[in-house]
Amino acid sequence: MDDYQYDCPSADIDMLAHVICDLFPEQTQFAERLDENDRTVLSIHYVAMRFGATARRIRIDIRFAPDALARYRALPVRMHARSYAVLRAYVEATLGSLEEMYAEGQTVPREMEIEMADDFA
Repeated sequence: MDDYQYDCPSADIDMLAHVICDLFPEQTQFAERLDENDRTVLSIHYVAMRFGATARRIRIDIRFAPDALARYRALPVRMHARSYAVLRAYVEATLGSLEEMYAEGQTVPREMEIEMADDFA
């Protein structure tokens, strides 16, 4: 049984959510949507327990540049590993920066954005 929630109609975006799900706590929600510029967004909603005395809801929106997403989608599936690694690295870096902010006594934002562009695909 999967302890994460996925609302990703596109199979490739669903796969990207699965690639990074282990970086987040159980009950995290992954949702695919389009932003105001019709760019594909993988929106991650989770509850962080380590940023203070109370749970904190955080949303991370991963925005895909249309040309980078088109190149990714044009690649054979066997060549997606590099894109997976880039995505994981960006998400891990973002989570690390949240932890650094908290450790330095800064307020941890409730919303973050990650831009996936040419280095993604």
